[in-house]
Amino acid sequence: MYSAFMQYNEIFVTGGTGLLGRYVCRALIGHGFLPRLLVRPGSEGKIEPDVRARCRVTPGDLTVREGVEMGTQGTSAIVHLAGAWKERPRQGITFEKAHVHATANVLHSASGWGIDRLIFIGVAGARPGDPVPFLDSRGRAEALVRGSELSWTVFRPAPWYDLRDGKPRVSTEYLAELAGAIAESVHRQDTVGRVYEAASTDRFPWKELSRGS
Repeated sequence: MYSAFMQYNEIFVTGGTGLLGRYVCRALIGHGFLPRLLVRPGSEGKIEPDVRARCRVTPGDLTVREGVEMGTQGTSAIVHLAGAWKERPRQGITFEKAHVHATANVLHSASGWGIDRLIFIGVAGARPGDPVPFLDSRGRAEALVRGSELSWTVFRPAPWYDLRDGKPRVSTEYLAELAGAIAESVHRQDTVGRVYEAASTDRFPWKELSRGS
């Protein structure tokens, strides 16, 4: 079972090549963890050089159970960030596969290797049965996590884009705060079984968490 005194070193990270993933990997490294990234073959070049020098990479696809099992082997915790913002059926990318099926594979692998700690990054407002397929699939993926026997923590970020001069721009402050909170929560027992959701009126509900309070 999860213990506040367990020392996590190698952390399995999905979605580590994405925008948020880059911040999370750096935050994990800053907390003394070694990220192990599951990366689609050919996408290794998306890993930032400073992160690449301090992480391990396992080629694989979240929709293939065997690849996920290989990536999680020997790790002590999981940070599940990966998802798809749009479907590409011709490439085999659907919300069902990218969210629900992929999360089921992560949970299966965690159970198989005895990995108890899981940090899941969901989407604000997502729920099963939502008429919007993206929100429905994200909601069902989160429901799988919350229905598992793992020591889980869920983050539901608000969009990390601000409008400046009428154009969307990435809020680096928001990404840094969120990534810090995610990394901090890995060893925080008081975050187990909790859902942190950011509404548009409260962009930083985990601000104190990321500062180690």
